[in-house]
Amino acid sequence: MPIFDPQTTQLIKDWDQTIETQIKIKRITTDHPEENQFINFADQMSGITSRLVIETEKGEKGLPCLLLKENITYSALPLEKELEPFLEALSQINDKNLILPDQIKQDLDKIDIPVQLKLYIALQCPHCPNVVRTVMPLALYCKNISFHIIDGSLFPKTAQKDGVMSAPCLILDDDFRWTGSVQPQEIIKMITDRDPSQLSAGTLKTILEQGDAAWITQAMIKNKGIFDAFFKLLLHETWSVRLGAMVIVEELAETDPGLAASLGPVLTNLFDEKDVPIQGDILYALGEAGDLETKKWIQTKLPELEHPDLIDAAKDALDSLKTKLAT
Repeated sequence: MPIFDPQTTQLIKDWDQTIETQIKIKRITTDHPEENQFINFADQMSGITSRLVIETEKGEKGLPCLLLKENITYSALPLEKELEPFLEALSQINDKNLILPDQIKQDLDKIDIPVQLKLYIALQCPHCPNVVRTVMPLALYCKNISFHIIDGSLFPKTAQKDGVMSAPCLILDDDFRWTGSVQPQEIIKMITDRDPSQLSAGTLKTILEQGDAAWITQAMIKNKGIFDAFFKLLLHETWSVRLGAMVIVEELAETDPGLAASLGPVLTNLFDEKDVPIQGDILYALGEAGDLETKKWIQTKLPELEHPDLIDAAKDALDSLKTKLAT
């Protein structure tokens, strides 16, 4: 069934004539129930425009989406009022002379750590296209801004999880939010004034994936405390994320043993509710970062463990602590 009426089809064809070089974006598949809607959109869009190439890539769990750039994601079907902002964004992807005021560019250049912006929209929302137009150039200019547009009507469970009741709703790092219109200067100011200890797990995960584990280590040392979101990385369901967090634990144990030891009480309290793979990593972290109290806890816990991998991990942790506490 066609999703573009004749007028919209002509709009896309007219846009296509303005594009000089081919634009490539990706459609990320996730086996989500709404996946077919994105397939249909991509197929019909590709049938109208010759300048836009939509490649398909298998993604992880999550929402289906169109990936305009590595930091710009559309978990929304850009139809009706949202089509024009979408086309405008595509036009600017390859534009190295993005039109932004010099002051905004200077402020964006100060953003040196990743930030996550989620914008919830709805197709019938009269103000949503303008908010897309406000935020999009910021993400196009600054690769440290991860911009995810989500149709709350298409994905109501995701919206409910984020506590979104209306659109537009712009969320910074799963914390601060704006409803209605917002100015770019206000967004940038909130980003640059962030307290690192309040960074979301998603932002810390992005920093890890960019190979900047040392930044997280130094930020926590400077803060004289473990970030709450860091525990979510240590206990993440994905092994590679936990592995990256373990690197930070090792660095903390070397540079600030006292701070590293503060991981112990939280990890031991959460141990019993986790699956075996995560429990094994908790034991490793305790062996690297623990103190005398940690050692006593592992010694008490060891007789209760049944899984051979956990028994081995507990013994290895005790050996590590024995060496560490002896020096």
